[in-house]
Amino acid sequence: MKNRKSVVFPVLVAAALGFATLLYVSPYLAMQSIKKAIDAGDSAALSEFVDFPVLRENMKGRLMRSLASKLPKAEPGSDNPLANIGQAIGGLVVGTAVDQLVTPAGIMMMMETGRVARGPAPAADPAAGSSRGGEAEAGDADQRKGFSLHYQGFGKVRAFRQRDPGTAFIFRRDGLLGWKLVNMELEGL
Repeated sequence: MKNRKSVVFPVLVAAALGFATLLYVSPYLAMQSIKKAIDAGDSAALSEFVDFPVLRENMKGRLMRSLASKLPKAEPGSDNPLANIGQAIGGLVVGTAVDQLVTPAGIMMMMETGRVARGPAPAADPAAGSSRGGEAEAGDADQRKGFSLHYQGFGKVRAFRQRDPGTAFIFRRDGLLGWKLVNMELEGL
């Protein structure tokens, strides 16, 4: 009986440690899958990691706050019907823009380039490869293309590229091991 207890406890501890490790590395595994989908140009595979309704609402809210801070506000008690027209039109424009931006292809482009506008990805720092005669090693290229992750609690992770920390993708835990994109911090938006 004693021999049985001495085997069960280490097995339970090992299983608990293994599960805790799996919980910790799950966003890294998700980002590997996302990177593979981006490299393959597979927007359907990338869509598996996006909560589109939540992402759209978060982006609309972020853009509306930004717009509201830039537009003049009507004076309290003003009966001018045109005073808040900018806010109303802005809401319509923001809603339409976000709906067209937050699509599988749009998310693919934003995660690949870090930008909303179409065009080539930002150029790598030319000084980075100068010590090797202008040729970067494969590991350096992977690091420029890869994401860094920072936990912001048990169920939230901020993913960004070292070369572009102002653009970040916020993921929320979906179940115990899954992750979904729910918000973006895009420079200039």
